Amino acid sequence: MASGRKKTRKPAHKIQKSKLEKLGLVETGASLSDIRKSLKLGQKHAEKGEWADAVKHLLVAWDAMPEDLSILTVLAHALAQLGVREHAISVLQRALEVHEPTAELIGIILRLALEMGFYEIAVKLGQQLVLLEPTNPGNYVNLATAYSGMRQYDESISMLQEVLPSFPTNADLWNVLATQVRERDGVDAADVFFEEALKLRPNDAKIISNYSISYTRRNDVDKALELALRSIAVDPNSPEPHVGAAQFLFLKGRLDEAWEHYEFRLDSRRKSNQTQHYTHKLPLWQGEDIEGKCLFVTAEQGIGDEVMWGSYLPYLYDKVEKLYIGCDPRLVSIYERRFPEAVVGSYLDRVISGYRYRVFPGIEKLMKSGEASIDYYTPVASAPKFAWRAKSDIQPYPDGYLMPDASRASEFKLRLSAISDKPKVGFAWRSGIIASERAYHYASIDDLGPLMSLSDRVDFINLQYGDVTDELDIIKEKYGVVVHNFEDVDLKADIEANLAIAANSDLVVSSVSAPGMFSMSTGAKTLLMSSTRPWWCFGHDNNVPFAKCAELFGSEHGIDWQDIVTRVSGRVADIIDG
Repeated sequence: MASGRKKTRKPAHKIQKSKLEKLGLVETGASLSDIRKSLKLGQKHAEKGEWADAVKHLLVAWDAMPEDLSILTVLAHALAQLGVREHAISVLQRALEVHEPTAELIGIILRLALEMGFYEIAVKLGQQLVLLEPTNPGNYVNLATAYSGMRQYDESISMLQEVLPSFPTNADLWNVLATQVRERDGVDAADVFFEEALKLRPNDAKIISNYSISYTRRNDVDKALELALRSIAVDPNSPEPHVGAAQFLFLKGRLDEAWEHYEFRLDSRRKSNQTQHYTHKLPLWQGEDIEGKCLFVTAEQGIGDEVMWGSYLPYLYDKVEKLYIGCDPRLVSIYERRFPEAVVGSYLDRVISGYRYRVFPGIEKLMKSGEASIDYYTPVASAPKFAWRAKSDIQPYPDGYLMPDASRASEFKLRLSAISDKPKVGFAWRSGIIASERAYHYASIDDLGPLMSLSDRVDFINLQYGDVTDELDIIKEKYGVVVHNFEDVDLKADIEANLAIAANSDLVVSSVSAPGMFSMSTGAKTLLMSSTRPWWCFGHDNNVPFAKCAELFGSEHGIDWQDIVTRVSGRVADIIDG
């Protein structure tokens, strides 16, 4: 018969030191059962793409097994998917301290390099990876993506054509080949590869979303929207299809639906150059009554977008108790003149571990000292969100909403009149940033013939910022036309000059880019050349609802730049003939 004395059990969290060493564990207070459970759950959630839950459990396992490579790599990948790349990098640095680089580790670093836009590094890592693991098709996909970032489409397509016979049923390879062919050879050439990818994996959100871009470029908005929504249904957490769907819905005038998707533009999982993290820690304006309140409107996106969405600032300025505006440094003097009772401050961007942190030093200093008590903030592209719910809600501000500095306006009035007595046409033919995936948006110099034929009747004035010397020389050589350029003016840095030149021109012809936005903001007559109808037409056909001074010239089906430029040229002739 057993004695009445109970056997004392050791607490579950205590594991003998010898056993810890044998298992490669360190003392954390967790039981062996808890550690195994956390590891299993972390891997299970990672396989399902449930990254937050994966990190929660993997951190427990990592505490106990800090040198386990499999935990390190899965944890780093999960952190990267959550958008906290600085933490992912810290984990990878730890992995590299205690382990020789493996294909798995290099692969994760490569994906981080792609997400952070370090394409040259990504190409080198990708080349190393395909040598280490030539039978892994995912390595070729990542290398092709890196080549694409460098615009090395010939190298990418050649490599993919070489390896596809070895992996004919791999949908990712067909998908990435389709995207590369589309950039090099156009949308029609890419269709067969997208269709093959979808045949192999018909419910892949990424493939569906990529294919929707082809229909965007064809101006087939209905099909592009259908594919974007289909992609969202498959993967509702991926931000890019939401942003695409928002733009299609805006274009169709379905603003009430569009805004919900458009908020995904701020998602931290997007590429590092597409969003920013604010440091001011203010509560987001969610549509509360702001009469008697103080509102901080914060800059986002490029300066052209900032000025476009800024067309709603006058309405907020008239409504709130105090408006604070955080903007591009080049706009400070312009906004101070337009909104004299507002507090206007510029931003500084700091990039840390691939993230862009946006700081507004002047305004945040006022907040810290107690001199500014701000109730809410809103990113500038969300400023009209609660007022623009239908296309009929958007009204143009009378005669533009920005004005040039009086002294600069007088200066450029004299300089323009000194050229000749002919009417003046401000001219910008492309964006300041030409990435290959955006080039189709803009006319080439070869397309400009019909417009240049008007040079005996008008003076063309350069509004295209950046170093355009070579392009102006080509225009002169090809057409015998001098596009007058004020070489002492840096149009990119000096937005005051942009406004002054546009306001003193008889009209402006521009691509859908920042110079066109600057021109419209002053109320100057503006003709916009566009490959497709811009989503910011908000359901209106050939006009821009927030700028009554603008007319839009685009293609209804496909892209025919000769037709677009010919129609613009005819309109210029009509205007100058009066």
